[in-house]
Amino acid sequence: MNKLFHLAHWSLVAIVAVSVIVISQTGYSLWQTNQVNAFISGNVEPEIVPEHLKAQFSQAFRDVEQDKAESALERLTTVLGTDDSELAAAAYFNRGNIHLREAQAMATDDTARISLVGLAKQDYRNALLLNSSFWDARYNLELALQMVPEASPDASAAAKGKGSRVVVKAVGFRVDLP
Repeated sequence: MNKLFHLAHWSLVAIVAVSVIVISQTGYSLWQTNQVNAFISGNVEPEIVPEHLKAQFSQAFRDVEQDKAESALERLTTVLGTDDSELAAAAYFNRGNIHLREAQAMATDDTARISLVGLAKQDYRNALLLNSSFWDARYNLELALQMVPEASPDASAAAKGKGSRVVVKAVGFRVDLP
């Protein structure tokens, strides 16, 4: 009977020790989550941005508001490494917005404008691949396509061949078409 009480006593001590460890780990995790949430909500502005991807996304938004586009692009690029498809789609969308705004600020004859609009189109397409019902990305993709339309390969071939003869070659014979 004494051995049974002794075993119960040590079992209870072990359960209490494990419980204290689990409670301390949960408390620390909760504290970290509260710190990230406070940073995201804007209540606290620490000097160092937390490594949490949603905090990086939030800081990228603040960087855009402060006209720090390059810093925002870097932060949004780090966010793209997430498994959360909604967050990644939003990051692509915001990257596209940054590129599109920079392109709109340029003169229409500036050649760098075309490459920025191309980057914006690619980011909007990536956002749509992750979330096909992302209507804001669809709308902005249409705006980018209106700024710099894409020529289809069939249209360019038809424009070149307009008014000229097309020659089709095959093995064994040649046919000239009007």
